[in-house]
Amino acid sequence: MNKLFTRMMLFTGIAFLVMTCGRGNYSEKTPIHLNPNMDSQGKYKAQSESNFFVDGASMRTPVEGTVARGELRADDAFYHGKDASGEFITSAPMDVTAEMVLRGEERYDIYCSACHGVKADGKGKILFYEYPIPPANFYDERIKKLSDGHMFNAITAGWLNMPSFKAQVSVEDRWAIISYIRSLQKN
Repeated sequence: MNKLFTRMMLFTGIAFLVMTCGRGNYSEKTPIHLNPNMDSQGKYKAQSESNFFVDGASMRTPVEGTVARGELRADDAFYHGKDASGEFITSAPMDVTAEMVLRGEERYDIYCSACHGVKADGKGKILFYEYPIPPANFYDERIKKLSDGHMFNAITAGWLNMPSFKAQVSVEDRWAIISYIRSLQKN
């Protein structure tokens, strides 16, 4: 019994010491920073002033004509739907394949069918909201006569009450959507 009592007292004493070892106490001393790396270096933050440059700005403008890696858009027909003279091209600048039409159907269903309808007849769900200008019916002769470049530009920049889809739909997918619409118009 005496051994048990001694062990319990010892355990209680150790537990008391651990619980009161001073963790969480405030100190007037600065903390030790074992790995300062770049935490306390001199640097400029975005949009801050600088005494080093003549114009007083810390941010430098990129050199004129600079293009980010992978962002060169030299092929006007593919990236803008226009030829060298700035006119809209009549047909897609690449071969239309079955895979491209299927991809276009998938993208059309996601981005276009809400307004232009699943059948591309201009009777999408948006008509429930009484838009002043109804969406285009792709079977209309006026739309059929539009060049592929003009349709590409409409998707890219928007047209009438249709917003731009440049940010949502990639260049390849815009051409795929046009190929799908053209396949619907043929049937």
